[in-house]
Amino acid sequence: MPKASNVAGLAQHLVPEAAEAPRAAASTLICEQTGTPCPALTALFGPLAPAGDQAHAWVMSLAPCSVCRVAFESGRNNLRKLRLGQREREILIAASAAGVFVVTEPGMSRSLSAARRRAALSLGKAGLVAPVTMPKGEGPPGVLRPPRATIALTDLGRYVMAAYGRYLKAGKPIRWTRPSRGITFPGRDPSLLRDEALCRTQSALRDTLNELKGVLVAAITKPQNDPGRLDAVTRHLEHKATLLKAVLDPQRANPTSA
Repeated sequence: MPKASNVAGLAQHLVPEAAEAPRAAASTLICEQTGTPCPALTALFGPLAPAGDQAHAWVMSLAPCSVCRVAFESGRNNLRKLRLGQREREILIAASAAGVFVVTEPGMSRSLSAARRRAALSLGKAGLVAPVTMPKGEGPPGVLRPPRATIALTDLGRYVMAAYGRYLKAGKPIRWTRPSRGITFPGRDPSLLRDEALCRTQSALRDTLNELKGVLVAAITKPQNDPGRLDAVTRHLEHKATLLKAVLDPQRANPTSA
């Protein structure tokens, strides 16, 4: 009669091996809109398997959402819940015509100023406008007027004006399911945005190295009272720089790699 240990050894070959656990990096590269890995980020960071909350924040900040068709489609779908009041309509129409819109002007009443600010904030949350920098203008002779809050249409905002501007200008309720025909929807396929993500990674590495340099220079010129905090900050920046550099080095070696 065979020993129990021998039987167990033979049976072990008949037991299927446990499936390999999903890589921790998968959740780091997940697109919030689709629930699947972002093709642009996966092409760069997939082989590195970055994991952890910090890595997730670093990587997602490099996602090319501002030019991604998926993000635009999500923004357009959310518009069905948006109601545009008189002030929101005025801002969109004025910004479309002039290119920029100054939210408040000298001499404007407090009530109008507050109403415009609320409307601009609502449009900003919907992704239709974004703040832009406007140079200082001249007031009375020899007196410079301080810059004021200035906004401009985003790509989604320009699409809304092109596709639904007829409703806005006529003061009619907007039928979000009936855009004008022949209007090109903004954004590109995410699978084609690898180079955009790569440019963002290069910029992030430069900023991180400059930040690390600033921290070290400050530590040399003025010794820190808390060496432990300095060590934590430098390790944080070094870790980030190492991750970004690991992506860029293979690209420099083989710039045509997919």
